[in-house]
Amino acid sequence: MSEHANMMLVVRDEQIVSIFRATLEVERRVRLTVALTAQDALRMAHEIKPDLIVCAPEITGMNVFAFCQQVKQDPATADTMLVLIIPAGANDQRFAGLTFGVDEYLPHPLEPAEILTKLHGMLRFKRIHDELRADREQLKEMHDHLRASFDQLLQLMVRMVDMRIPGADERGRRIAELALQISARFGIPEPHLRDLEIACRLYELGRIVSAEDVHAALPSARAVDAWHYMTGTQAIFSKVPGLEGAAELAGAVYENWDGTGHPNHIRQGQIPLRSRILRVLVDLFTELNAPDKPSQERVLEDLQDHVGTRYDPMVLVHLRAVMQSSADADVQGKRQVVPVSELAVGMVLAEDLFTNAGIKLLARGTRITHATLELILRRHSLEPIVQGAAVLRESKAA
Repeated sequence: MSEHANMMLVVRDEQIVSIFRATLEVERRVRLTVALTAQDALRMAHEIKPDLIVCAPEITGMNVFAFCQQVKQDPATADTMLVLIIPAGANDQRFAGLTFGVDEYLPHPLEPAEILTKLHGMLRFKRIHDELRADREQLKEMHDHLRASFDQLLQLMVRMVDMRIPGADERGRRIAELALQISARFGIPEPHLRDLEIACRLYELGRIVSAEDVHAALPSARAVDAWHYMTGTQAIFSKVPGLEGAAELAGAVYENWDGTGHPNHIRQGQIPLRSRILRVLVDLFTELNAPDKPSQERVLEDLQDHVGTRYDPMVLVHLRAVMQSSADADVQGKRQVVPVSELAVGMVLAEDLFTNAGIKLLARGTRITHATLELILRRHSLEPIVQGAAVLRESKAA
């Protein structure tokens, strides 16, 4: 039993009160509070949070079982042990009490030895329960801390990719948003969505370790054998504890619906559904970022041409439905981040352009001219602007 315990007695019978007071004279670690009505008991219990409440079979102001139910439903007193005083042999009340949260019973007429035995046993049980709850809360805090550290690691990885491949962060975020909407239409359970979101945000991770020049592997390059960088993403994921699920999804992205994909040539239902979703979205954004800047409808038509060969037909159905129902039909958004080397005369800055040292070069809304482009490139050669430049998507190079 803990050093001190709070016990509340809910009863109007002075004889019962006297028995409890006399009995607890020999157990000074228990503080006794008496409530005469159910309303007083509920108010006082919410304030003092007793370890144990003992109720008479009939209490003023409320049915005893309704009272017990309210005690258990109040988060402040949900863990309070409930004891009901009942006549010996009243089995119907015993059964009813189980439904409403009663933990133990005291037979009437009361015996001091029985009161002390029940009291010690229940408070010992409550102490163990409280210790387990404290351990559970400590484990939750540790889990939350580890989860926060893990999320920070993921964000660091996202920033690394975005610094090497400007625009990867925004591209991955938009792909993740669409992937989650499509997943909802398929009814994919919530626990499986985190791996998908990670794979979406970091699918380009393999590009930064590719033996090829990273800019040659950008989405705008339309690489035919893009699956090789995705295996790099899979390899990195597989080395990080907690990313095994994302690794599995990344490794199957470039498997084709008809079995002609890479690296394992699996087909249809053998390909994880989340990988099939990510494949369509990766190809969608690859085509949208092509040098000739095709329209979304044209890209969707191109994807439709490969339904049944590269793509799961139902993924395309749900993608079209998501895009049609979106308030913002432009899945890419109004801005795009491009490497400094891809800036051209005529483009309009969507954000202020800063050097890595925080020096502002140009303001948002500036249309790039030959002079400003020369300024940017000259500064870039001295201090690389690794984050790239955000430009309005509809602005055209001269």
